Amino acid sequence: MIRVSFAVICFLFLSLASTSFAKVYLTKDEALELAFPDADTVDKKVFFLTDDQVKEIESLSRTKVDSKIFVSFIGKKGEKVLGYAVIDTHTVRTMSETVMVVINQDGTVRQVEILAFFEPPDYMPGEKWLELFQDKKLSTSLRLGGDIPRITGATITSNTIVKVVRRILATFQVVTKGVIIN
Repeated sequence: MIRVSFAVICFLFLSLASTSFAKVYLTKDEALELAFPDADTVDKKVFFLTDDQVKEIESLSRTKVDSKIFVSFIGKKGEKVLGYAVIDTHTVRTMSETVMVVINQDGTVRQVEILAFFEPPDYMPGEKWLELFQDKKLSTSLRLGGDIPRITGATITSNTIVKVVRRILATFQVVTKGVIIN
């Protein structure tokens, strides 16, 4: 007879339960197609942030920069830039989430999409809430309780998404300095 300890059974159950929430909604290619449906090309641009840029981004966004590498995707139709997309993977509570933020040339948010969410589905904000970011710029009012309402039952998730959007907008502002990047 095989004896398995209660702790091992609990560990296996929790491991299986936590992974059962995992859901990928869009792949990177599907997300970029959604962001730039009229694009002829989508180019990848990698920026290596300096220490001074990181300090400026953290000051503007009021959140920590986790990586000095910033990757953006530039949608183009011919030579015309349609916009920029940034895909960010981060931890919400204990599991990860991947979000795409699409930015217009004027630095406003065009859309925010959740590409993958590994926390329980109850903690995921709805599409209507994500639409509240449209046309928002980096400002002191782009925060929970300001331009963006709090979500009961998804406080940590909504706070994380607001921080990610603020960090991406600040990074975009710092690396472009208002100049269209190609």
